[in-house]
Amino acid sequence: MSKAGLLPLDKLDPVAEWAAWKPSAEQPWNAKWAAHLYRRGGFGASRTELRDAVDYGMEATVKRLFDSPKEAIKRETAISGPMGTNPTTGMPDSSRHAAQLQAAWVQRMITGIEPLREKMSLFWHNHFATSIKKVNNGELMEKQGNLLFTHALGSFRQMIRDMSRDPAMLVWLDSNQNVKSHPNENYAREVMELFSLGVGNYKEKDIQEGARAFTGWHTSDGKFTFVHGEHDTGPKTFLGQKGNFDGEDILRILLEQPACAKFISRKLYHFFVNENVTPPDSFLAPLADAFRKSDYDITVPVQMILLSKHFYSDHAYRQKVKWPVEYAVGAVRMIGVGRTGQITVNSYSLLGTLELMGQLLYAPPNVKGWEAGKAWLNTATVLARHNFAHSLVNGMGDLNENAKKYNQQTFLTAADPLAIMRGQELTEPDRVVDLYARLLLPGDFRPEVRSKLINYIGDVDPETRTFDQRCRDAIFVMLTLPEYQLN
Repeated sequence: MSKAGLLPLDKLDPVAEWAAWKPSAEQPWNAKWAAHLYRRGGFGASRTELRDAVDYGMEATVKRLFDSPKEAIKRETAISGPMGTNPTTGMPDSSRHAAQLQAAWVQRMITGIEPLREKMSLFWHNHFATSIKKVNNGELMEKQGNLLFTHALGSFRQMIRDMSRDPAMLVWLDSNQNVKSHPNENYAREVMELFSLGVGNYKEKDIQEGARAFTGWHTSDGKFTFVHGEHDTGPKTFLGQKGNFDGEDILRILLEQPACAKFISRKLYHFFVNENVTPPDSFLAPLADAFRKSDYDITVPVQMILLSKHFYSDHAYRQKVKWPVEYAVGAVRMIGVGRTGQITVNSYSLLGTLELMGQLLYAPPNVKGWEAGKAWLNTATVLARHNFAHSLVNGMGDLNENAKKYNQQTFLTAADPLAIMRGQELTEPDRVVDLYARLLLPGDFRPEVRSKLINYIGDVDPETRTFDQRCRDAIFVMLTLPEYQLN
């Protein structure tokens, strides 16, 4: 995925790279870059969004992505009914609630009401990776998801404070076992290694002292509680500072470290720009400095990235593998329509295929989250992508079987990607191919692939494949091309 001829990041001028991009006649704002922005700042552009973005221009389109309330509107409760019981063990089982949470989130991604906030919620979900499989409580996981959604584009300072008291997080990292007589180091370790500083910016002694400061931060009846009797009130030395610190002090000191803004900025770079290189501190300096000076306003570095010259360059373009939710939701948003042209896909129908692709929302594999990148692609997961694409373009049959597993028989739907073609009364093979290529692969459709698909559609043999079926086959091919797997 690397592109030959690109200068290494340490050879670029960071100030110039992070300055706002100014499109020109030689390097225009067009469908290629609008689609790039919507893939990274959301889950892919619908036909209307793509057309509007080209008309509005880059700055106005980025502004629209940020034009949601600073603190998000409260989401509707996804969980309904009892949690359920495992028929084998007789113990409480959260799998029913997990499916409800997953389907509700996928549905919000599909509708695209606040695509950037949902995309940032996904980023933070992987950053503060917590799994319902251990927490085993759907209500706690939903509260955590709402917390991440609320702060997704707000204050990282407030987010990390709230996450340090979040009941699901405290259960996930065994904080009820963190008592003054025997401090549990799980949260203290992860808050430094994974949530704020990164490896190499603290010592083992800092973990031990941090664990002492967080003693007594427990949960009871699904709520945060501070157990005074289990808190170590003695003096502690943490990252070079001394005092009778508690958890609040630890978080304050972490945010005082220059390494914190650098660490988050680097993760944002990998998420939004390029996952194949590790940018040096000097290149990230404009992002990290602006982040710190804003007192950790998350909007500041994200907006810098999405407006920057660097973002609209070969250093970023197609330099990420689509996450399973990006692949599936993006395809649904672009072609998962019914006969009226409206998106009709039931989000429950995607849960099984997302699991086969390797991504169960609310259930990352471990505290480090999903590895992402090339790890998304192996023989089994690529086959799952192909099977999903085949079902989507051919009417949802297999995908609807997935929905039935979640008692969604009354909500089964049919996708008809050809409704887009019929709406424009297209019958010429070249115009059909170009229509879907502009939607699915603007700026990336290889001439030799175009020629083969045009010839394939035009060579209709009613005994084998009808014209409509060959059009569906062509769309399927586009969805399975190597370049379509890249974000």
